[in-house]
Amino acid sequence: MKLLCCAKCNQVFNLSFDYKECNGGHGGGQYIDRLNVQVWGDLANIFVLGFANTSFTGALRDQLNNGDQAPNFYYAGKMTPRGREFTAFVIPEAADSVIRVPDRFDPIEPAILSKTYGGSKFSECP
Repeated sequence: MKLLCCAKCNQVFNLSFDYKECNGGHGGGQYIDRLNVQVWGDLANIFVLGFANTSFTGALRDQLNNGDQAPNFYYAGKMTPRGREFTAFVIPEAADSVIRVPDRFDPIEPAILSKTYGGSKFSECP
């Protein structure tokens, strides 16, 4: 899963097959196929974030199967109970799965909206 972070707007949102921009119009992007995204915006303000999908789905599965953590399991300072953790990261500029363009672009028709693998149909969500 890829997200776009605008440091100017203090906004983070998911990228999808539908073109999206931050509220301030500083950057935007969309998936162009099931793996790759195209984004625009100042490198000092627009960042592409990623979730390690297996780590994220594992945290969701743990939450669904086991519920909240024990009441005595808190973050430092014991202000709020600790939630399930998963791996997230800033995707580097050198990543092949991120195409950076200098200027705002018109929405792109994604190369693949759905695929069938081994009889199971994936939805249009990247």
